[in-house]
Amino acid sequence: MKQQLPENTVERLSHYRRVLLNYQFLDHAFIFSHNLARLSKTNPVTVRRDLMLINVSGDVHKGYIISDLIAQISKAIDSDQTEKVAFIGIGDLGKTVYEYFTQFNEKLVVAAAFKFGAVKSVTQDDVPLYNIADLMQVIKNEGITICVVAVPREFANDISQILVNSGVRGILNFSSVPLQLPSHIYVEQYDMIIKLEKIAYFLNRPPKKK
Repeated sequence: MKQQLPENTVERLSHYRRVLLNYQFLDHAFIFSHNLARLSKTNPVTVRRDLMLINVSGDVHKGYIISDLIAQISKAIDSDQTEKVAFIGIGDLGKTVYEYFTQFNEKLVVAAAFKFGAVKSVTQDDVPLYNIADLMQVIKNEGITICVVAVPREFANDISQILVNSGVRGILNFSSVPLQLPSHIYVEQYDMIIKLEKIAYFLNRPPKKK
């Protein structure tokens, strides 16, 4: 059984991996913790602590071997079994995430996308595209366990209840409505309004001195 990692550590490890994937094919593919920290916008102590939690140690003279580091992070945070993912009302953002999974993460498979209204074509970039009215049937038939929800606020709770009743166990919520769901459903709230207001707040303030 895998070690239970803190939620923030899992998020940072995922981010480290996406950063490292850009450098894995360099001739001298090593990286120091302070360089990874700079690229990840964190600090070297946090990087070293996160990597120690997954039993990774670097060479004091060369740093970490990038390919080994990617493999160790993948072993630590990726699911042991394949999980099917569906995007609900998420449009081009779903396409962006789908492209990442098809290249780098074999344990997460985008199995379906849903939209309101008539569906003009049956596929979108090799992902089946369905009318949202078919949500429960498709989720059950495909065995989808994770859904990304980006629907208008007036539909968010009804859609999430359909997902729970269909057997979904994890939801990434992009709507502005906090979802009240049973405790066995893992919900991650991504509030875009908070992120935009945070950007606006810091936009015209002087950067912190290093």
